[in-house]
Amino acid sequence: MTPILWIIVALLVAGIIIYMSSLATRRSLPPIELADGETLPKTALQKRASWAFAVVAALTGAAAGCVAFFGPQVWWDNDAVRLAVTFLLLGGLGVYLAFTISIRSLEARGEGKFDERDSAIMGRSCAGVGGAMMVVVTVWMVALIEAHIETRLIPSYFLHLMFWSCVMTNVLASLGGILLAYRRA
Repeated sequence: MTPILWIIVALLVAGIIIYMSSLATRRSLPPIELADGETLPKTALQKRASWAFAVVAALTGAAAGCVAFFGPQVWWDNDAVRLAVTFLLLGGLGVYLAFTISIRSLEARGEGKFDERDSAIMGRSCAGVGGAMMVVVTVWMVALIEAHIETRLIPSYFLHLMFWSCVMTNVLASLGGILLAYRRA
């Protein structure tokens, strides 16, 4: 199996880990009693996390699509492709930074738009990040070793791809943990 297919498998397993950790987060939140048929409106944190997740996922998907389309060797050798992918990923990190700054300022203002439930969700949103990143690194290592077992030489550009996949897994898992924690069981 090629390293790119292994990464797809890793992302699926990482998603499962994030979902399982969000279940634990939901169990730790204080219960909310609602009348039949009534639903909670989206919080400011939930709205911002939704937008940030969508934009970061789109930018990360576009970057991954470029690498998959051109191949890792062309991606590494062609400056235009490598810079385009890098700028897409840096754009995703910029969106995550803007999200984090806006949530911290929302929390600091104390206008009631950020309550104890939001605080508990933010505190537990990273519960699945470590597991997701471990899965991604494990799959990368197995895929690379299996793909290059004959030569025992792994091209160095795969280290760069591994780094970015871990960084973006961290960001998407954090945002995904927030969104999944709001879902009702």
